[in-house]
Amino acid sequence: MHYRILLSCLVVCAGVSACSGASTPGNSAAGGTSASFSGGSSGLGNGGTGGSAISTGGANGGTPASGGSATGGSGLAGSGGSKGGALTGGTSTASTGGSATGGSSVVGTGGTSTVGNGGTIIGSSGGISSSAGINASGGRVGSGGTTTTGTGGISSSGGRMGTGGTTATGGISASGGSTGGKTDQGSLPSITVHLAGDSTMANYAATTTQEGWGQEFGQFFISKVTIDNQAQGGANVQTFYAGKWKTLIANVQAGDYVLAAFGINDSGTTHGPVSVADFTAEFNTMADEVAAKKATFIPTTSSPLQVWVGGKETNDRLQPYCDATIAMGKAKGLLVDDLNAAGVAYYNSIGQTAAAALTFNGDKAHFDKAGATAMAQLAAQELTQIGSPLAAYLK
Repeated sequence: MHYRILLSCLVVCAGVSACSGASTPGNSAAGGTSASFSGGSSGLGNGGTGGSAISTGGANGGTPASGGSATGGSGLAGSGGSKGGALTGGTSTASTGGSATGGSSVVGTGGTSTVGNGGTIIGSSGGISSSAGINASGGRVGSGGTTTTGTGGISSSGGRMGTGGTTATGGISASGGSTGGKTDQGSLPSITVHLAGDSTMANYAATTTQEGWGQEFGQFFISKVTIDNQAQGGANVQTFYAGKWKTLIANVQAGDYVLAAFGINDSGTTHGPVSVADFTAEFNTMADEVAAKKATFIPTTSSPLQVWVGGKETNDRLQPYCDATIAMGKAKGLLVDDLNAAGVAYYNSIGQTAAAALTFNGDKAHFDKAGATAMAQLAAQELTQIGSPLAAYLK
């Protein structure tokens, strides 16, 4: 899926603490693991199949585990994430003392393994390094999620990797869980994407230069997607649920998607505040009602406020609500579109002066057309990052 990159400098960075189709074959490691993909995709996303077959000899400096290496042993595929599982006798481990050149990585019971350039084996007996962040809390492996791995084959806490964040050298990627290449978009059913949010997402009349990012969101999708933007200026999650949510949920059909992004008004005093506990409870109610309609709820963190300290974009006000959105999604087994983290990274990449040019009349929250388009593109790209099936509809 390709669409035109509209931003002059878009970097979605690794490790941002703010509330964040075919892949190339993995490189062969000297004397060790060689991973290849049948049909050209990793199959790590939702519905992924097959994955890579691994065949290994003993790693240089490592010792095969009991049972030796398994030719074509473990498949790096699973529904909803990666499984670097060891079949009985299927993987080799490093001897006590750590890494072995070209060896295969291995994890203990219940863990996951990743293989990248060099196939590093980490740690002592058992080969696990929690500090290395093997798909640690916050990583991009969830139900239907993707795993991003880089040189050394370890995904860091937070799960983002490099510009674009989906594929690093020797790594494994998935886009929407497809196998065998690009999705046949002609076979996709027509759907509606419903948007719930505040003024930063809302539609505006042509008489003003102000725009919400929801107003520009539709341009990144094929014609089979209809955007129903119900976002309302001044809304927090509670006032939206008491008002326009009723219209939105009544229009939701089976197979549709609902993106809900709140936090700005909830964290303020003019139209709030809403406690984090009440904020989470309202999101949970929305998620349940969307599920009852056999549609998909995508909790979305709010676009960032432009608050700069020492030339860096800060997120202190929104962070608790972003964290709550991510935690709620994790608890419900939902994929979260972390627009906030992507937006903070983008602002920092272009700098305060360029970021200020994206606002409506110098406002710290609201956008002109360029700013709304930038945020819409980031929100669309995040769908691919998290392995959402909705990404199949992107241009």
